[in-house]
Order: sequence, then structure tokens, then C-alpha cells
Amino acid sequence: METSNGIPQEENLVYKALREMEKVLGQEIDVQVFIEKNIPVGGGLGGGSSNVATVLKAVNQMLGNPLNFDQLLSIASGVSSDAAFFLYGGSAVGTGRGEKINPIELPAFKFVVIYPGMPVSTKMVYSLVGQKQLTPDIESDKIIDCLARGELEVLENRLGELCAEVVPQVGEVCRFVSSLGYRPLVSGSGSCVFFVGELEDSLKRACQSRGWQVYQVESLGCSSTGRAPDFGSGGSWFESRHPSLTTNNSGQA
Repeated sequence: METSNGIPQEENLVYKALREMEKVLGQEIDVQVFIEKNIPVGGGLGGGSSNVATVLKAVNQMLGNPLNFDQLLSIASGVSSDAAFFLYGGSAVGTGRGEKINPIELPAFKFVVIYPGMPVSTKMVYSLVGQKQLTPDIESDKIIDCLARGELEVLENRLGELCAEVVPQVGEVCRFVSSLGYRPLVSGSGSCVFFVGELEDSLKRACQSRGWQVYQVESLGCSSTGRAPDFGSGGSWFESRHPSLTTNNSGQA
């Protein structure tokens, strides 16, 4: 398999997931995968994990759906704690390592995402976590209720705050967003920073003049099945909606 940014095959989460899928099936999977990476690498947006979920579902479908959802979930969770979320999609609460998913209903939000032009190592940020970054017991239901009412001030990310402290570029983006009157939050362990709102032309120009990439995105709700709408339902996506998959038998998938 290949990616547009040259990630070595053996290091790619999708490659590892397909090898695990072969073990479960007890057979080799004869596919070629090319992933065009549009999500910034090292941005804390789960690009690699979303690729895992998408490819697993696509390959399973190409093979006639020999694996059920729980089996795909087990494979995805084994290679990435975040991949389980993308199998469900939509709005959800992740617990445990992130692999235990509980879909929830939330209104759609629009976000502005800013990438400062450099990746951040998740391993590095986690290595700096100390007692002050650990949150006390919280009542997640109250947080979800606030989000459902659009009360976004309850959102926080202690890990992201640590990233902003130790990575100057991330801290600069946070200060810039704050100066505009928005409340910045770091995505995951960084390096992307986001806020709830619309992308105005003046902000876009200001980001571009600083060498930052900026995106307008929106969240997805849950369908009546508790899963996100299918890829074909529309909306803006960072990644290509379907990675390029080929087999010797069926050609382009």
C-alpha cells in the first residue's frame, strides 16, 4: 500500500489493520490501497485512525462482508484507540482507551480548524503529562447536556493545554484565536487548534499570511441507527471520501 506523503508501509496503521484482518479471516487479502492524505499529519485530527476504519469497511464490503461490525471493531481497536470512533462516526462519547463508543445526539456545529504548519508527536506530549493534567471525576452526562444546549464553554482539553505550553507554534495559534474573541481548543494532543464559528475572509487571510492552513468544517449528527450518515450523504471531508482500492479481480473499487 502507498500514501501520498510517503509513510512507510510497515508503519501505516491501515497496513497493520489489514494484516490483522487476514489473521481473523484466515486468508490473504489481495488488495492494493492508495491513500491521498489531506488531513495534516501530526495534527491531532485522527487522520490515520479514520483511514483504518474506512479501509476496513471498504475491504470487508469488497469481500462480501465476511466480518460483522464487532469483528471489525476489534481489529480497529487493536491498532488504534481512535479507530473505533470512526467505525461508528457521528457524535459519540469514547471511554476506556477511546475504544468504548456510545453514540449520542448533538446538534450540528461549525468549526474553524487551524494547522500551524508543523506536526506534534503524540508520544512526546503524553510523556509530559503530570498530576496537574489529570482531571478529577466528572459527570459526563452534565457535559453532554450542556453541549446539546449549545453551551460550549464546558469544553476543555488538558492535554491540549500542555501541548500549547511546550510547542510555541501551537501556543501562538491559541493566543491569536483568543485575541479575536474566540475560545481556542487544541485538537487531541495537537497541533491543530479549533474553535466553534464561521471562517471569515479576514481570518483566512490572516492565517495564510502566517503560513497556517485553515479549514471550515462541520460536525455530523447520528442517524436513527445510532451511526453517522453514510459517506455518500454529503458534507465536507478532509480525507478523500473513499480511498483508492484495487484488486486483481475487480479493478477500481
